Amino acid sequence: MKLSILIPLYNKEKYIERCFKSLLTQDLSPDEYEVIVVDDGSKDAGAAIVQEYSEKNTNIQLIKQKNQGPSAARNKCLAAATGDYVYFLDADDYLAINVLKSLIGLAEQNKLEILEFNTKQIPEGSELIEESSTKNTKDLVVKVKDGISYVADYSFRNEAWRYIVKRNLLLTKDIKFIEGTLYEDAIFTASLFLNADRMAKVNMDIHRYIVVENSIVTSKDRAHNLKFIKGMINAIEHFHGLIENLDTSHSDYTKVVKNLKGRQQALVFALIIRTLKFRLLSFDELKEILMKLKTLGAYPIDPKIGGVGQGKTAQFYNMTFVPIFNNKSCLYLGMGLMKIMP
Repeated sequence: MKLSILIPLYNKEKYIERCFKSLLTQDLSPDEYEVIVVDDGSKDAGAAIVQEYSEKNTNIQLIKQKNQGPSAARNKCLAAATGDYVYFLDADDYLAINVLKSLIGLAEQNKLEILEFNTKQIPEGSELIEESSTKNTKDLVVKVKDGISYVADYSFRNEAWRYIVKRNLLLTKDIKFIEGTLYEDAIFTASLFLNADRMAKVNMDIHRYIVVENSIVTSKDRAHNLKFIKGMINAIEHFHGLIENLDTSHSDYTKVVKNLKGRQQALVFALIIRTLKFRLLSFDELKEILMKLKTLGAYPIDPKIGGVGQGKTAQFYNMTFVPIFNNKSCLYLGMGLMKIMP
């Protein structure tokens, strides 16, 4: 088995069939890849749709569990996987047609543990883009790097659907999704990349990311946003641990430390923005969090490290918001003003 496509499913009946249609129009034979779906206690007909597909396609497997969150579902998918490579795909996204054979071929030929590729962002309700814009894969350049050099040169995006990964790497390094928290993709991806010996990024059009309204990322719900705050703190802690465990003798050590610290600062900035915008925390709660972040070296925000915005946006943030956020008196005053505003 060359590839296991792993899909956590929760209340996605509107999208799962579109996802499956893209997976069944690939240029791998059914005995070369499998699709494993873990239904995480869905309350809609999504699991029933998957069941219908599994009855007609021997390489599709449905596993059901009580609601435990996407990380638990992904981990259960991984436990059931048998492919040499695994790919974590979201149920509301899809792939371009006939791209997997070339993708797996590149990974195998170059003996890669991780291969990253391109995605296209598509608003919900827009016309499907089924054809890949990559026509001649023979001309693609594959530069193999170890994980630390890769992060130093390319940085990384958080999402696990941006790359395929050798299943054996996950098993030998015991890397799984942390359950019960948000920002699990960021922690998983950083941990994975920094443990890789051979990885690459290829300019190949593979994935379609659908911007879904009222998703957990765009939700304004207070409870969800409190989970985001806790998830940010957890991610900042894990990035601190990754920094502590980095090989100090590596030639790109300093660049990667700066990158990870920049990630921490981006999370701190986002945490404070959410706190103000949604009136989420009390003064004492925020004070306790900031003290913890200081011990992790993530607060106050240091503009020289970066991570907060890009280009002119970064310059604007660092001249306006960052000085306010770094000054606790100004920050608490802002909290007070936000709480009395409609």
